[in-house]
Amino acid sequence: MKKSLILSATMLTLLLSGCTTNSSSQKETSSSSKTSTRTIKTSYFQNLSNSAKRNVKFTFKLNQDDTEDNTADPVYVVSATIKNNTNKNIKFDQSKFICVLPSNKIISDKTGTLTIKAGETKSINQLFQKMPEQGTLGNGYIEYLNSDNKLAYTKFTHNIASSNNLTEQKLITQNKNTTANSTNDDMDSSESSSSVENSSSSESSSTQSTTSSTALTESQAKQILRNWAKSRGNGDDDFGGTSLDDLNASEGDNGSWSFVNDDGLAWGVSSTGKIHAPGDPIQ
Repeated sequence: MKKSLILSATMLTLLLSGCTTNSSSQKETSSSSKTSTRTIKTSYFQNLSNSAKRNVKFTFKLNQDDTEDNTADPVYVVSATIKNNTNKNIKFDQSKFICVLPSNKIISDKTGTLTIKAGETKSINQLFQKMPEQGTLGNGYIEYLNSDNKLAYTKFTHNIASSNNLTEQKLITQNKNTTANSTNDDMDSSESSSSVENSSSSESSSTQSTTSSTALTESQAKQILRNWAKSRGNGDDDFGGTSLDDLNASEGDNGSWSFVNDDGLAWGVSSTGKIHAPGDPIQ
């Protein structure tokens, strides 16, 4: 009788233990199922927190466009690679990428929505077209939608500019006065890029009426003049035998600048970046 009771108690204990194990296993399976079906949030880039934005890495690559007329200044296209290191899916309106330069801005020619999943990397081919050479040296920046979303300064080193350069103090200072209001917002991307493409041509030195622009700083005007000289195979010391840094600079009307050597030869830089060299016809 005692043996029978002991056996019954042992079987009951084993039965209860099995039920407990099965219940625990079912709970773990249910919990795992809920975790695997959890929805990943999707947000537009501009709606991310600042810390999340820093976890989205942008790399911009420069390529010369030989289909364009490069006789005056080289013309480039800029492609982008975006790596999403956040735990969210991120969306971009591809038409809202903007390259802001001192005298104008270039709007992306792309359209449609780009979605990049968490942990994913995607590229946009030829995001910007007709990028002028003077727009590749750090005088400007690339943004998404507005200046709250700066992606990189346009300082292309070995044809690459990345979001890592946003912390470089030299570029921050250099672009202190560069804003997206450089030109009339009604100017479309083809007009604005054409304006910069021709900015260094001495033949286009007229003061024709254009949309309003902000004044250039002396350093910006000097950099445009330096790029203009470089495009013609001249060095910084080939301004009538005088170095560019030794020219006498004076600010003119409407944000233009004049650089004069000791012999009275003058090089003018308009607020839109157009050059008037000695000997150019006055229009």
